[in-house]
Amino acid sequence: MNARARPSTRAAVRLAVVLVGGPLCAALASPALAADETSEPPARLPSVRRPWSMSVFATAFVGDGLRFNNPFRLATQLGSDARSVSRTASYADIGAALALGDPAFASHGLALRASVAIEGVPQAVLTPSYVLFRRWNAWAAYGRAGLPVVVTPDPTWGVEGAAGGVWFVRAGIGLAAELVGDLFYGAGTREVATPAYPVLSGQAGVWLSWEAWP
Repeated sequence: MNARARPSTRAAVRLAVVLVGGPLCAALASPALAADETSEPPARLPSVRRPWSMSVFATAFVGDGLRFNNPFRLATQLGSDARSVSRTASYADIGAALALGDPAFASHGLALRASVAIEGVPQAVLTPSYVLFRRWNAWAAYGRAGLPVVVTPDPTWGVEGAAGGVWFVRAGIGLAAELVGDLFYGAGTREVATPAYPVLSGQAGVWLSWEAWP
């Protein structure tokens, strides 16, 4: 009787293993399989920030603009009289800037621009300004806020805001365009003690960039 019981016992054990172990293994494997099927691909790691990066810029532009309110001694009068909108003299603008911070995120710095008229009455303007620069591979955008100082012919000063974009043909060589708004203060008149002369200009040129990081 014991000899007959042994095969039956073994068969019962095998059956129990199949009936219990099979579903258990399937239950353990199913969550892992479901996780693999439904899980999203790992998020792309952000670029490594280089907060101590340094960028040096050199710029050269040629531009023209529109002057509002009392535009005397200008090349082209666009309105009906001398006090209407007029075209300013064409000018050349060269500059340099130094910015700190990773340009792929945002870099802040200081810029100095020098502008000289290339037609009409000789005029020279120096503009120290704050600059914010951001770059995306071959493209970049920037903004400036400064205090232009007219050196000649009549010394005065004003405020300036500008925004521009750069397309880098090579890593450090780009083509740039910039829109500039100025508000200059002039000598007083009988009507206005401190007249203000708004000027809106557009300029295009070359942008040279050199970047270094520790």
